[in-house]
Amino acid sequence: MMDAKVKATLAFAKTIKPGWHADILAKPLIAALRILRPRSAVAKRNMDFVFPGISHMEKVHLLDESYKNIVWTTLELFSWQRDAKFINEWTSEIQGREYIDAAFAGGRGVIFVTAHIGNWEHAAAWVGHNYDMTGIARHPDSSYQKELINAMRLSTGLKIMGKDEPMTRAVGILKKNGGLGIVSDQHGGGEGITTPFFGIETQSAQGAAVFAYLTGAPIIPVQSIRLSPFHFRIEVSPPITWHKEKDRTATINAITVLVNKAIENMVLRTPGQWLWEHRRFRERERDLN
Repeated sequence: MMDAKVKATLAFAKTIKPGWHADILAKPLIAALRILRPRSAVAKRNMDFVFPGISHMEKVHLLDESYKNIVWTTLELFSWQRDAKFINEWTSEIQGREYIDAAFAGGRGVIFVTAHIGNWEHAAAWVGHNYDMTGIARHPDSSYQKELINAMRLSTGLKIMGKDEPMTRAVGILKKNGGLGIVSDQHGGGEGITTPFFGIETQSAQGAAVFAYLTGAPIIPVQSIRLSPFHFRIEVSPPITWHKEKDRTATINAITVLVNKAIENMVLRTPGQWLWEHRRFRERERDLN
């Protein structure tokens, strides 16, 4: 049985519509973030790492755009709970869809990689609504948040599996020619491997590389770019080209470097829509301290 708070939140979400309804909610939320400036020091430090020599005003502008992106991503996720058809209706442009179709035609499944950029929930929802895809997600510790977020994602046709579930399930999805979605831009933590990201050696998530190595499934980068609120372009890049060497570790490292490069391209394409507030370069931070 669905939690009462989750039901109430979903009911509220369905009242949000593009236009003045959403603007009324967005403006005070954006203003609050501008005043509170959560994790602004982390964000600006990341900007210095990625864009050496960036000016103070440029950092202020990027941070402002990032805060706006967080607010609109949330409101858009809420709003399409009214009807999953909005996932496609609000997608005015799709570039590179032929890469997805060709990859599935190959019969080995598809590994989709994206980042916390643009509306990353829309990127996952669009793929899950139009193809058979399971997204790998880290569930929140709060049972309310976990149930709410899962309900919102499942409403579009996207399937979800937790990061702590057995790897064999993910491999099985690919072997049945299904899609696997992975958000690959955050720090890899204890399970990551050291590879360059924007030229800085740091821990990176290796999940996409491991699954590709085990199954031969192609890795396809996907990004949802917000052209304006509730108005998106899906950008699908060609499959990442890699070669399987005898050394498993070396191959996985090499693939991860290529995944990082694909994420870098996403950030450079729309830097104001990236989640700069994450501590992506923890090793460099420690070096500076």
